[in-house]
Amino acid sequence: MSIIVNHVSYSYNPGTSMETKALKDINLVINDGEFIGLIGHTGSGKSTLVQHLNGLVKPTEGEIYYNGQDIFNSDLTRKELRSKVGLVFQYPEHQLFEADVFSDVCFGPKNLGLSSKETELRAYAALKAVGIEDEYFYQSPFDLSGGQKRRVAIAGVLAMEPEVLVLDEPTAGLDPKGRDEILEMLSDIQKEKNCTIVLVSHSMEDVADYADRIIVMNKGEVAYNDTPSEVFKHYKELEKIGLSAPEVTRALYQLRKEGFDVNTDIINVQEAVETIGKCFGI
Repeated sequence: MSIIVNHVSYSYNPGTSMETKALKDINLVINDGEFIGLIGHTGSGKSTLVQHLNGLVKPTEGEIYYNGQDIFNSDLTRKELRSKVGLVFQYPEHQLFEADVFSDVCFGPKNLGLSSKETELRAYAALKAVGIEDEYFYQSPFDLSGGQKRRVAIAGVLAMEPEVLVLDEPTAGLDPKGRDEILEMLSDIQKEKNCTIVLVSHSMEDVADYADRIIVMNKGEVAYNDTPSEVFKHYKELEKIGLSAPEVTRALYQLRKEGFDVNTDIINVQEAVETIGKCFGI
C-alpha cells in the first residue's frame, strides 16, 4: 500500500471563533500504481486533503502513512517524503523562477543532493516525458505558452522521480485543447512509470476517461469512493452537491429512461457513440 489516510480530521484556526473543520474523519487507501480522481466543488476539502499527503499540513486528528510509516511520527524526513510524494500546486507555472527552462527543472533534484550529472539526466528525462522539445530548454520559462509553462512545472516535480504524483487542478485556466493534452500526458506518464497519480479536479469530465477510481469530497467528508462507472450512477446526487456527471453519462441515462437498451456504465465517448448508433441502426 502506498498511502493510508487513517481517521484524519483537520481544522483551520482551532480553538478560536474562526475555527472551521475542513476535513472530518477521512479514511482512504491509495494503492501503488492507481490513477485516482479526487473530485469536489470549491470548499469541499480536496486541496486541504492532498496537502496532508506529503506533510505540508499536519492533521488535527488521525495519521497519514506512507509505505507503512507514519509521516509525522517516524524516521521519515520531510525531504525524503516530498521526493517520493510530489505535489504540483494549482497554477504551478507561478512557481517558475529560474532564468531558463532546464535550470528550473534541475532545481528539485539538485536540492536532493544529487550530482550535477544525475540532476541533468533527470531534468532532461522529465522534460522529454512532458513533451518539451530541446529548442525550449534554454529559453526563459516566462516566454512559453500557458500549456508549456504548466508542462515545465510538472517536469520540475517529475525530475525528483516521485512514486506518487499529486496534482491540484492541473488543467485550471487552460483551453480545451490544452486541458486534453495535459490529461493525456499524465495518463501516458502513469502507464510508462507505473507511478501513482492523484488528480484533483472539480470536473468529472477531466477524470472520466483516465481514473481507475474516483473519490468525491463534500463538506470535508468522502461522499463516494468507487470506480467511475459506479460513482456516475449517482449523477443526480452529484448534481445536488454541485458536481455534474459527464455528458456521456447523462445522455445514456436519459436514453435508458426513454426505453432504449443502452449500457449506462459506459464513460468513454467513442464507446457511447457506438452503443447509441446501434440503438438507431447506424
